[in-house]
Amino acid sequence: MKQIKMPAEKTNSTPLKNTLVIMLGVLMLQFSAVSVRAQNCATSGTDPIIASENTYYPGTQATVNAGDVSMTLGAAGAGLNFGIAPIAAGDIVLIIQMQGAQILVPGTVTNSAYGSGFGGMGAGFLSTGLYAGKMEFAVSLNAVPLVGGTLNLSAGLSNAYAYSPYGANGQYTYQIVRVPQHFNILLNGAITAPLWNGSTGGLVVLSAVNQFDFNGKTISATGAGFRGGGGRSMNGASGTYTWKDFYSPATAATNGSKGEGIAGTPRYLNNNGVLKDNIVEGYPGGSYARGAPGNGGGGATDSDPASNDQNAGGGGGGNGGAGGLGGNGWSSFKVSGGIGGTKFTSYSPTTNYSSPSRMIMGGGAGSGSSNNGTGLPGGGFASSGSAGGGMVIINALTISGTGTINASGALANNTVSIDGSGGGGAGGSILIYANSGHAGITAIANGADGANNFPGNQDATQHGPGGGGGGGIIFSNAALNAATSVTGGAAGTSFGNSITNNYGAAPGTNGVYTSAVPFAQLPPNMRVCQSIVLPVTILDFNATYASSNNVKISWSTTDEINANYFEVERSANTTDFISVGQVNASQSANPVHNYTTNDQLYNVNTSIIYYRLKIVDQSGKFVYSQIVPVKLNQPETSVSIYPNPVDNYTILNLYSDKQGAGELRVVDNSGRQIRTKNITVNTGNNSIMIDQLENLPKGMYVVQAMLNNNLYTVKLLKK
Repeated sequence: MKQIKMPAEKTNSTPLKNTLVIMLGVLMLQFSAVSVRAQNCATSGTDPIIASENTYYPGTQATVNAGDVSMTLGAAGAGLNFGIAPIAAGDIVLIIQMQGAQILVPGTVTNSAYGSGFGGMGAGFLSTGLYAGKMEFAVSLNAVPLVGGTLNLSAGLSNAYAYSPYGANGQYTYQIVRVPQHFNILLNGAITAPLWNGSTGGLVVLSAVNQFDFNGKTISATGAGFRGGGGRSMNGASGTYTWKDFYSPATAATNGSKGEGIAGTPRYLNNNGVLKDNIVEGYPGGSYARGAPGNGGGGATDSDPASNDQNAGGGGGGNGGAGGLGGNGWSSFKVSGGIGGTKFTSYSPTTNYSSPSRMIMGGGAGSGSSNNGTGLPGGGFASSGSAGGGMVIINALTISGTGTINASGALANNTVSIDGSGGGGAGGSILIYANSGHAGITAIANGADGANNFPGNQDATQHGPGGGGGGGIIFSNAALNAATSVTGGAAGTSFGNSITNNYGAAPGTNGVYTSAVPFAQLPPNMRVCQSIVLPVTILDFNATYASSNNVKISWSTTDEINANYFEVERSANTTDFISVGQVNASQSANPVHNYTTNDQLYNVNTSIIYYRLKIVDQSGKFVYSQIVPVKLNQPETSVSIYPNPVDNYTILNLYSDKQGAGELRVVDNSGRQIRTKNITVNTGNNSIMIDQLENLPKGMYVVQAMLNNNLYTVKLLKK
């Protein structure tokens, strides 16, 4: 197969330190020759955010090599809530390869080695020329207007990127996203990602140098990812087409369209509910029939191509999980539905590509085959596949409040009657990195259900429903809310006259959720403002109970610049802190500085206390470290609660020396039970969320934990 020339990969890039970076609010003005300069990193203030602020530029330079310090940008995508602020000198930008994967196209259309080359799969992509998902953050040295131009960077790139319109090796696209830097972010409205348009959009990137308050709001990239194949009503094609075909051209009047994905864009698309003709074929070998290119779902192969009347279902898109198979042809009962898009976590049985520094959008689903044009909209478009989920990246020092991030696949069209139905789009990708506050955030990247059809009392009984979309990918450096989900979409159902079932359609498989992402695996320079603007690196911070109510607090640092002193603060509830000691910053030239101090406890009547560092620089500006808990002499079971006072949720910390089941209650001053909840605890520390408190009247309440025949109580103040 002909290969396109790709830029060389960089193999000797310096890894980022695997350390927790804590910042002092001072802007550095001088760096070494390879350091970033004059960055637009906020040092104070809270900014309310009500809409996406990112600006999206397509990369138009054919090859960008690792180590390059410039690239050419096309005109920014314009829209109501995005694309309005051009890149300025010192801005942080995200560079990300959206598409770039080659597929094997066997010499015979019935060869199941299509896609990855592994016989029997009929799906996937090759390791050769694989660029999709690579990303990094960088700092601009110059302004770039919305009409595009040359972007100069403060340091050489870690990755190589490629742009190539559709050709013998599919399509390669990358984009450059402006990422505004805020010191504190307060979400004041729902944030929605712009839909992917083939060159830009599809993701939201929000970065807070200090605190990110979700404020009960939602960030959505649902259906913002790769688009589904566009359905068309067609009456058949003459020639050599068979029910075993894995690829065919869109010009033949049979089969269904493949979905969009990392390997390319089909000719006909479900473009946000409108049929779009891209004119070019979009995939090597053709953009129709059941083979699944990359993570895009395969379109149905009609088992009677001469009439195109067997109406099989489209395959689901893939990402963290694989998409499901589309349903069978109606009267032939042949397994000719679209194959589900492959999961990016393994293009083959042994290779894993997905990581926090390499993410893709959810694959679009394939369309079912249609000859009657049933459903709304008509003309066969109702048989289209649905779009995959987009991407969301959140970067902050700390997270507060509750909120939801949703990057699921788009809903399928369930109005088809006597035609094949489309598959469900795959869940997208989410990356969250902060030092604390994850438990209040629910992240969802579910695959969409495959589309149903309703042949009912027609002479035909069942037609092919759509395959479910694969679950997405969620990366976080700490556990998120228990409702976090990467579930694969269900298979569609054909509601026939006498039989109702999935008729051969399959669900998408579950995606990937990882809650222990280390700093070293982040995209290069993702936390550039945290590490440069506020330059004290905390290597470790610990607090341990010694004896006689004495707590030892220790920490070590490196890269101290303009540091003045460290103030140790203690709290019983993680909200109200008092100062319990101060230690001056070391002035030595040693690369690592070690500190220790003791806190002698008096009149402390709680079983768990919390410590943090207040790091103060020479100008008086300061920032806080992460919070660490210390368990004192524990009774068999002890409870504490934070935040307290509470707004709309709180976390009950319950320490138990054995497993058990019990009941949790919230009681008002009159003794009336406001909330009840069954709980199960494990040995050791347990964290239990109590939510939906926003509508409670202000005042004092009591939280009761009935466990192992004992009652434990703690007061709760609703503000």
